Amino acid sequence: MSKIRVACATIICKNNKILLVKENKEIAKGKFSLPCGKIEFGEEITACAIREAKEETGLDIEIKKCIGIYQRPTSKENTNTIFFVFEGIPIGGEIKISKDHPEVKYFLVEEIEKIKNCGNLRIKITLPAIKDYFAGQEIDLSKIKPIY
Repeated sequence: MSKIRVACATIICKNNKILLVKENKEIAKGKFSLPCGKIEFGEEITACAIREAKEETGLDIEIKKCIGIYQRPTSKENTNTIFFVFEGIPIGGEIKISKDHPEVKYFLVEEIEKIKNCGNLRIKITLPAIKDYFAGQEIDLSKIKPIY
């Protein structure tokens, strides 16, 4: 049965390098991705980005801006996923590895392209989002409004 999902990913940049995490779950074992995950019921999308970044990298972040909204209509997991991609600024914590993410490391864009060319980039929206980030693309965060 196919599912429609909403997820968020965060671009964390330091010295023109982007932080990626290596996945250890079976469907993505050994592949790299931006800190990313599905939104939970009742959770605001920016809170999801903050939570996922903390869980996957050990860093506390502040959301600076929304880079873009991307769709992956089909996947190996039989999902149609809409990704909100944010820029996150570290404000605390420290990079930590875990059983689920045994490597957390900053990469140059050229290195990320090599990872993609080797088939080790998990999510197809990663490079387009990174390129949009470096091009200065931005969606005003005030346009993302939780309504209660």
